Amino acid sequence: MSLKRRVFSNEFKLQVLSEEDQGVSIPELNRRYELSTGMIAKWRRQLKQTPSNPFPGKGSRNTDKARMAEMERLIGRQAMEIDFLKNALHRLKGTEN
Repeated sequence: MSLKRRVFSNEFKLQVLSEEDQGVSIPELNRRYELSTGMIAKWRRQLKQTPSNPFPGKGSRNTDKARMAEMERLIGRQAMEIDFLKNALHRLKGTEN
């Protein structure tokens, strides 16, 4: 049996952090939401580091890798199109003489 990684929404993370701000203890939040001990501290740290966008992505560290792969595919496609257009222009210039 494999364990599936849970993904928490930004709203849920902010709700848990606001409950902590209201005085609910971290052990109580851990029990209530079945979170690991360091999870809330990690979310708090992320919120302090980048308050404008504290929880980017969809909970997956592979998001950046997938985006990078997509950009590399796009660059490759554009390079092929540029080569095609250069060759077409060269042929057109060659027939004009």
